[in-house]
Amino acid sequence: MKNKKLFIFSIIIICLILITFLIKNNYNFSKKGNNMSNKSADEIKEYILNIESYQAIAEVTIKSNKNENTYIVEQRYNRENNMYRQEVLEPENIKGVQFIYDGTNLKVENTKLNLNKIYTNYNYIESNELGLASFIEDYKQSNEAKCIEKNGKVILETDIKKANKYVANKKLYIDKEEGTIEKLEINDTAQNTRIYILYNKIEINTLSKEEVLAFSLKPLEQDI
Repeated sequence: MKNKKLFIFSIIIICLILITFLIKNNYNFSKKGNNMSNKSADEIKEYILNIESYQAIAEVTIKSNKNENTYIVEQRYNRENNMYRQEVLEPENIKGVQFIYDGTNLKVENTKLNLNKIYTNYNYIESNELGLASFIEDYKQSNEAKCIEKNGKVILETDIKKANKYVANKKLYIDKEEGTIEKLEINDTAQNTRIYILYNKIEINTLSKEEVLAFSLKPLEQDI
């Protein structure tokens, strides 16, 4: 009887340890995850506008009057010092081309050809229309920004303050139930989609500034 009680007590202790472990890991995962599921449209909007960092694999389609080109890119961004990095993964002929901004300088690099170009005191990172940070900045600056809920999606829409005929309006789509950013549409003045960014994978607020860059910006003699 004593051994039976000891066995039952041991099983209970093991179960409690497992439950504690699972709760702790689930808590840590929720801190690292997108944390937008089951939120209201306004809560999702505020979460997006206050993103500290993100990393994403995205499919970018750019349409001109004559051509349409699609690229697979990896993007990393950290709001501290406005750090941004984008690398082309596909197509193969430009694979490895990177745009890296450390908050002050912009480095354009072709890793396959070992070519680099440094732009010192570069102040125009907001003009990178492919980055999510650019959308956030445009949304915050607009007096006519909208947040609507439609067909299970939260749509953040804004006109662009310094618009041109090709880039005049942006729409960011978030799946309300899953709490995930799905796509970004960039439209021209006629509301034709010129740039379409589909986020195949995105993680929010998981990056440190070291993970964004992981390189040293040093002027090189080679020009890209």
